[in-house]
Amino acid sequence: MFARKIGIDLGTSTVQVYVRGEGIVTNEPSVAAVDPRDGRLRAIGRQAMDLAAHAEEQVRLVQPVSRGIVAHAPLAQDMLLDLIASAQGRRRLFRPEVMVCVPAGADGDQRRALIDTAIAAGARQAWLMEAPLAAALGLGLPVAEPGPHGVCDVGGGLLQVAVISLSGIAASDVVPAGGEQLDASVAAFLRERYGLEADQRAAEAVKIAIGAATALDEPRTAVLDGTIVSSNELTRTIQDWLDNVIDAVQRVLDQTPRRLAAGLTERGFFLVGGGALMPGVDGYLSREIGIPFQVASDPQTCTVRGTRRALGDFEVVHRRQLYLGGL
Repeated sequence: MFARKIGIDLGTSTVQVYVRGEGIVTNEPSVAAVDPRDGRLRAIGRQAMDLAAHAEEQVRLVQPVSRGIVAHAPLAQDMLLDLIASAQGRRRLFRPEVMVCVPAGADGDQRRALIDTAIAAGARQAWLMEAPLAAALGLGLPVAEPGPHGVCDVGGGLLQVAVISLSGIAASDVVPAGGEQLDASVAAFLRERYGLEADQRAAEAVKIAIGAATALDEPRTAVLDGTIVSSNELTRTIQDWLDNVIDAVQRVLDQTPRRLAAGLTERGFFLVGGGALMPGVDGYLSREIGIPFQVASDPQTCTVRGTRRALGDFEVVHRRQLYLGGL
């Protein structure tokens, strides 16, 4: 009863940490600055990016998690250690209980790597919860009921589409074609159309500033190296990328048990993740697929907010047998 309960969504582009009783205490870029000479962790999140921006500092930026997979285990462990220690604060007598979100369909090796990393980083107990289920909990959906509840997570590294029923995932599809792939497509468009060489960060900034899934009556503009770029010029690039979402949803609809399919056609899907913030994405997907899509409230924090509900309701945890870690 004295151990802190901590929920972590360690994504490709963003890491978020929830502490029960305190709320979301960390919402940072999922990046680490390491010393290129010895590989030592220097900083994480915004501090890492600020450190890299100073010419006098010699650091290399690394993403410990790529497309939902721990790409650099020692660095991910160091990052989780830093996050857990920060969330613990001065209360170190009791090791915390930690829940980490995992992509739907993650294999046993990926799950074990995350559990081992959390335990090595100081967790007394660690659980994993599939990200779409956590997002559904964060939305306040009655996941224990037959449902169905559709979740479409448009994240930085992955596109995850799932149908939730009876506290479990009835059908799902995961595609390694998230927002980072769109950034690459935007960079390619800028290079081919204007001869601009935009790195990933610049392309992402343009996407966030003016990206829209449909043409706008009053287009938005961004200036890059003196060139004015209109939101309507990016529409085709974005729609081509959204084909990945459409295909994933269609595959999930094909997998969905018949007893749930009719309800899903009526209820549709909630859009979560950073990509859900793009203007027009819900309407575009609704028209293309023929079922309702709606953007969740505060879509970027749904998943980590779901860990709050799960950590407070251990019936959900035990029902899902969420990969209990060792002491």
